[in-house]
Amino acid sequence: MTQEELLALIDQAAEEGWKELDLAGNGLTELPPEIGKLTQLETLILGKVGEWKWVDDQYTPTLITNELTTLPQELATLKNLQTLRSCL
Repeated sequence: MTQEELLALIDQAAEEGWKELDLAGNGLTELPPEIGKLTQLETLILGKVGEWKWVDDQYTPTLITNELTTLPQELATLKNLQTLRSCL
């Protein structure tokens, strides 16, 4: 996902009052400060388990993640945020 696409998605989520935003698997290296616009957001998904596969005699999860190394301080302004999902 390009930066332009991400900003457009954030604007759409803010305008429409989304409670959940799933950004897992978009190749993101950073979240823009504009994420702070999403004051109504309750759940932010940055990573998740896609599926489980049988590998070497055990089930192993396939992770759907991004390449984030830091999170912006604007996340602290999301007063309604209850769940932040990430696979590190």
